[in-house]
Amino acid sequence: MLNTTENTIAPVQSEMPTVLQRMSDAINAHDVDAFVSCLTHDYQGEQPLHPEIAFIGVAQVRENWTGLFAQVPDLRATLVASAIDGDLAWAEWHWQGTHTSGSALNLRGVSVAGLRNGIMAWARIYMEPIHDRAIQLISQ
Repeated sequence: MLNTTENTIAPVQSEMPTVLQRMSDAINAHDVDAFVSCLTHDYQGEQPLHPEIAFIGVAQVRENWTGLFAQVPDLRATLVASAIDGDLAWAEWHWQGTHTSGSALNLRGVSVAGLRNGIMAWARIYMEPIHDRAIQLISQ
């Protein structure tokens, strides 16, 4: 099943929202409990480009996202595209907001996740900041 919000491919509708859509809704509602309900208790998270921050368990997820929601009170997530095939889920994300310090948060990337009983058991997350060349040139 392929879903996309930014391209010309029509979204595929299903009777029940996917775990990816539930996760997106939870981020946009800043609902940590709903977010954590999308994960198994022994969830394994890793960011291969930043291996030092790998972890196991939803307690760390809860701590991370509670902190992010506090630091970026207007955080919003766009699920740009997604696909689920059996027990493998792929998602392209765009996260935006403003830190309480006033600086912008603008991340884009992909997650690949393993599913167990319809929720995420593990994920590899590849999110990186968007570097706006025009802004860099103006500030020089």
